[in-house]
Amino acid sequence: MAQHRVTKLDNAYTRAREQQGQFNRSYRTQVHLRRAALIGGVFMIITLILGFQLWSAHRQLNRVDAQISTAQTTLKHKQAQNAKLSKQNRLLKDPTYLQELLREKYNFAKKGEIIYNFVK
Repeated sequence: MAQHRVTKLDNAYTRAREQQGQFNRSYRTQVHLRRAALIGGVFMIITLILGFQLWSAHRQLNRVDAQISTAQTTLKHKQAQNAKLSKQNRLLKDPTYLQELLREKYNFAKKGEIIYNFVK
């Protein structure tokens, strides 16, 4: 291999240039660190905002699910009540049931009938 016979100059100008290069490198490092911190901070703020929105949407979804569950329970009760009332309405239109109801509940009798009440 060939030997290099080139040596570095050691004078005021080269020392000043080397010092300026070191300053530029440290300044660039500081700028890069500041930029990275700024970008990281912005990213964290955006993440926090989006996380809060996600949490808020999840909480609202749970609240709506609870309301739906309550509404479904109420609907089932109302449907059962509606079915019961429809059956009662249909029975009240039946003359034999109506006659039986009047005799039992209100002690009605046909003409000429005698009602006997036995004490238990």
